[in-house]
Amino acid sequence: MFSKILVKLVDEAIVPALYLVTARIVSLVLISHAFGITVSVGRSGLVYASSADYVLANSYSLLFMVVSVGVGLLHIVIKSVVFHDTHIVPPLAAKLHSLKMHHLIQSSYHLYTQGLVWLAYLYFLAIGAGIMSLFGLVYMWLSFATLGIAVLFTYVFILDVEREL
Repeated sequence: MFSKILVKLVDEAIVPALYLVTARIVSLVLISHAFGITVSVGRSGLVYASSADYVLANSYSLLFMVVSVGVGLLHIVIKSVVFHDTHIVPPLAAKLHSLKMHHLIQSSYHLYTQGLVWLAYLYFLAIGAGIMSLFGLVYMWLSFATLGIAVLFTYVFILDVEREL
């Protein structure tokens, strides 16, 4: 049978995956419209008029995805810093309980599984951006920016885990 942690990780991975797919599709449409890029849908997928249009759309779409993951991770970091059950300040905990909003207080297990999933997606984006930049499919600066953001969020989570211990 599957372990409880593995099932929890798979369960936590579904919503971010749908969020990223939606962000990719919406960003491709918005970027193509904003830059006046002609895109047609054919048997092989999206077809661009030129390779420069493809690189532009792909780069900014990937940037939109990285920002989307960053927003998701920022949400988890805020929950981890403010509403973490091990270091929530007592007045805030009392206020949340009196407002019947105690569900906002979350355990380490829940926060860290969410954070691990979102960080994994961010690192997958960083690796993908690096590979695509090697082949000239996205701008090089995007791969470095994505890696920098991934390292920054990893550092923040390490600080929270150390604070937990």
